[in-house]
Amino acid sequence: MMSRTRYILGIILVVLLVVLGYWGYQNYLAPLPPTPTPQPSSAGAETAPLVVSAEGQVVPVNYVRLGFDVAGTVEEVFVKKGENVHAGQVIARLKNREQVEAAITAAKLELLSAQQALDALYKNAEVNEAQSLKAIADLRDAVRDAQRRLNNLLSPAEQTDIEQARANVAIAREKTKKAREDYEPYAKKPEDNLVRATLLSKKAQAEEEYEAAVRHLNNLLSGANEIDAAQAEAELALAQAQLALAQTNYGELENGIDPDTLALAQARLENATAQLAAARAAADNLELRAPFAGTLVVNDLKVGQYVLPGTPLVILADLSGWQVETTDLAEVDVALLQPGMSAKITLDAFPGKEFSGVIRLIDMLGQERRGDMTYTVTLDFDPGDLPVRWGMTAYVDIPIP
Repeated sequence: MMSRTRYILGIILVVLLVVLGYWGYQNYLAPLPPTPTPQPSSAGAETAPLVVSAEGQVVPVNYVRLGFDVAGTVEEVFVKKGENVHAGQVIARLKNREQVEAAITAAKLELLSAQQALDALYKNAEVNEAQSLKAIADLRDAVRDAQRRLNNLLSPAEQTDIEQARANVAIAREKTKKAREDYEPYAKKPEDNLVRATLLSKKAQAEEEYEAAVRHLNNLLSGANEIDAAQAEAELALAQAQLALAQTNYGELENGIDPDTLALAQARLENATAQLAAARAAADNLELRAPFAGTLVVNDLKVGQYVLPGTPLVILADLSGWQVETTDLAEVDVALLQPGMSAKITLDAFPGKEFSGVIRLIDMLGQERRGDMTYTVTLDFDPGDLPVRWGMTAYVDIPIP
């Protein structure tokens, strides 16, 4: 009898376990059923309007989680939780700012030096080209003069040339005599006397011109000797060689700056520019700035705290507007929606209040939830003066036209 009783109790226990398991599956594990879509009724009968319903939560119109891009120790926290910030405002700063600023200064100095070196390279090229042209002109005159002197030595002097040379000697002699007479009264004046210095210079120039005129006349009268002719030929050859070298140098300058030298100067400038950009980026990484105006909803930063790169410790939100993001819209319902459609929104926190909403965005990427693909739909709505909060539960009804 006891064995039969235990048998019956065992059957009852198994039945209860099966019932409880089925109830748990239906409530926690079973896929969400799609929103029922009314089927067309028979001809002449009215059909109920199709409405897509969903649950969601209230979120700010814009928000972001912020963290430092580099590891470091927090040196200063400028904004507390709940305070408002403007776009670009510094929220907190890490240590080592002085070292980074020194690196920026050094990078600026190197950039300036590299730019000046490159500018000097171009400027020197212009100066060198101009100097080369002048050297060519001067050497052409030297070749002409050497050729003329050689010709005079090798050719018999014309009587007219001799007479002209004698006249030049006479003129130079008188000019020298006059210069000496003008200088004589000032010969014993101090050396820094301006008049004495001027007259002494004129006297020396006149004497030099006189000696040259005498040499020229003597050459015309005596004719060339082997030593003078050889010297004249050597001077002509030297002048011609110097002219050829100057023309070669100018040809190289016409081709521009040496490519290797120019490439090195440009690479130095590019490197200095990159170093300055890197130093400035390092300085920026020490500061956590607000990307837009809003309120610090969360701020877990503390002075002396060591932070890791990419760890979000601050949440910034723009609380000037609110939206609802759905959490359970299945793919069969999302297929019926599009941006711009109107909706009715209610909040658990404000019973009896109904708000008008408009679909702003439908996510392209879905998420699997309890075996069904769901998509987040974002709706704009205006709660007016009601004190809505981030995360409040919302319900959305979207009529399908």
